[in-house]
Amino acid sequence: MNEWNSLDRLGTITDEMLAGLHADNQMKMRIRQAAQQERSSKRPALRRWAVCCAALALACVGLLYQQVNKAPITAQIDSIAAGNGGLSVTKKTDVADLGDGARIGASVPKNTSLFAAGDTDMPLVTVGGAVYRMLTEPAALSDSLRGDAVGEIASVTQQPSLASQEEMQAGVSNVASEGATVYGITGLSSSTAVAAEVDGQLRVFQRVSYAGEGPGQQTLEDTFDVRGQVKTLELSGVGTLEGQTANDVMDVLLDNAALKSSDATANKQSLTVTLSNGLKLQLGVSGDMLCGCGGWSCPEFFEAFEAAL
Repeated sequence: MNEWNSLDRLGTITDEMLAGLHADNQMKMRIRQAAQQERSSKRPALRRWAVCCAALALACVGLLYQQVNKAPITAQIDSIAAGNGGLSVTKKTDVADLGDGARIGASVPKNTSLFAAGDTDMPLVTVGGAVYRMLTEPAALSDSLRGDAVGEIASVTQQPSLASQEEMQAGVSNVASEGATVYGITGLSSSTAVAAEVDGQLRVFQRVSYAGEGPGQQTLEDTFDVRGQVKTLELSGVGTLEGQTANDVMDVLLDNAALKSSDATANKQSLTVTLSNGLKLQLGVSGDMLCGCGGWSCPEFFEAFEAAL
């Protein structure tokens, strides 16, 4: 056997190969410096990896929040650069997924009623038994929008809820004078809104439920006929739609609304409809129900509205 392969010779071989090599303080310092240089070369890659993980985590949290709340949000996305120089943040960008014709202003619409209030009862007129409540806007309807006569006020009372069916059919009011003419509004169905003179000004009145009387066998569109005439839709606490998008979402409401109550009111939210002629009409909102002439359930409308935003 070759003597170099014998384990008995290992000590001798080691002494010969490492002859003159001494583990002094200079060797110790060189070993430490080499180790520190190796660790430093790995730090930039590790830092970039950590920054990428952090950015991914923030994005996932944002998506999770949006899914849980199921509400339209505006995401703020930062441009991030990571490298040897560390973390840098550049200009911030606001991003929102807006449908065609959708608009979100600086603040969402507030819940403000357009219906006028009275001292003892709501200010109203009746035409053929249907009840119409006075609106606060406009203060005076322009002559260009005054349509043909559709009725007349036969009697005036401060307690119209006590009027008989015959009196309601003939025409009752607590604000318009006896003998006053009730007019239609140009371009708008008289089953939706009418106009009558009050204190010398032509005022707009919108169809509503009253004293247990609702739409009967009529649909929501029969009492709120605004299809194809919507300029903007403002859902308080949510947002605003305009143009064709607003009309498309209104079509969803008119096509799917189901009557739940013949006489219902709601004050929590409001849906304000601005028409192409500039007039504004309004429905009260509570949950998935909209209230005007009757209480109408339509979850499809709210889903379509939020999807459009």
